[in-house]
Amino acid sequence: MHLIIDATTTQDQLAYAGVGQYTKNIVSHLIKLHPDIDISLLLFADRKSTLKDIIYKHKNVKIVNLGKYQINDFKNDLWYYTKVLPKIKEIKKENSIYFCPYFWRNLPVNTLPTILFVHDMNLAMFNMYSQKSIFHNLIRKIQYWMTMDKSLKTEHIICNSETTKQDYLRYYPKYPEQSITVSYLGVDLEEKEVSLDDVLPKDYKERGYIIYMGGGINKTKNSKGVILGYIEFLKLLGKEKNQCPYLVISGGKFENEQLKEVEELHNIVREHNLEDLVLFTGFYEDEQKYSLLKNAFAFIHLSHYEGFGFAPIEALRAKIPAILHKNPVYEELFSEVGLMVDGDNHREVGEKILDVYSNSEKYESRVEKGYELSKKYTWDKVAERTYEVFEKVSKTK
Repeated sequence: MHLIIDATTTQDQLAYAGVGQYTKNIVSHLIKLHPDIDISLLLFADRKSTLKDIIYKHKNVKIVNLGKYQINDFKNDLWYYTKVLPKIKEIKKENSIYFCPYFWRNLPVNTLPTILFVHDMNLAMFNMYSQKSIFHNLIRKIQYWMTMDKSLKTEHIICNSETTKQDYLRYYPKYPEQSITVSYLGVDLEEKEVSLDDVLPKDYKERGYIIYMGGGINKTKNSKGVILGYIEFLKLLGKEKNQCPYLVISGGKFENEQLKEVEELHNIVREHNLEDLVLFTGFYEDEQKYSLLKNAFAFIHLSHYEGFGFAPIEALRAKIPAILHKNPVYEELFSEVGLMVDGDNHREVGEKILDVYSNSEKYESRVEKGYELSKKYTWDKVAERTYEVFEKVSKTK
């Protein structure tokens, strides 16, 4: 078996998003568990990959040079047909299978057997293909469906949840359901605490904080709802500002106020004079993630739609209560361990934050149950389940 894998999402703007993290982990764990497998990784020549410390140690992993970096955008198809597809045809063998962790870089379904990973149907469900302008949204919409329609010609599809599988089948009911595998994802979070002195205020331990991490700037993430729910919590708490716990919002994406969605969040904070309470940490080091979660009195994530849920599982691994919006996949995965709320009901969110803040012992058993659940999500399991799909397709092609 020869695998050709598009690993460019470990280099582009998605490298530290869910898509990029999936690509990094699935490739690295496939190599770890099956070191003899013949793999060709498609990568840019002039861009660092999050796989750099892994792939060069294995003799059976070949790096295929795609030339200069191409941002993941509306020019994907031009770049694919002029650079990528010719390279795929050049390296293809009789036993080759193409694995695509992210469809929008395009699929060589007419060239060799293809396996596609579908993360979610978020863009289609919310008509949200681009947030730059109406024109960009229309162009990207056309490209989206032209590429996604190719999924009907794939040999197999892997989805990260039953929710994603059913959402996909809503749009493509003719795709054979027996050729879809559900593979929940893994958690890669070392349970080791480090200093947060360069990230949080000196009094964070005395004041406490609730953390929002792993969100995004598009409207389905409902980042605005997190802040408005926190504001309701402050009203119910009724303390002086200098005695209130913080809301910590972690991630570099929340710093760029040139994006209107980010500007809106900062404007809400300014309008309510909460600059001293709502803390935007910006980028943080990977090794700081566990400590940021562990030291919070709660985690909050009110996304309207997800394909899986990396951030909530990481919060469960850090043994803190997770306040989650009752979206379909969170109900599927976390209904017995998460604190489920209507993320659009800001009063309800505020009341739940207050209850967790005031009665932490009430949630100890649920937190422990969540921790045990989090340990079931491992990348080794994901890699083995994925490898089984490769073997199945290899035997039937």
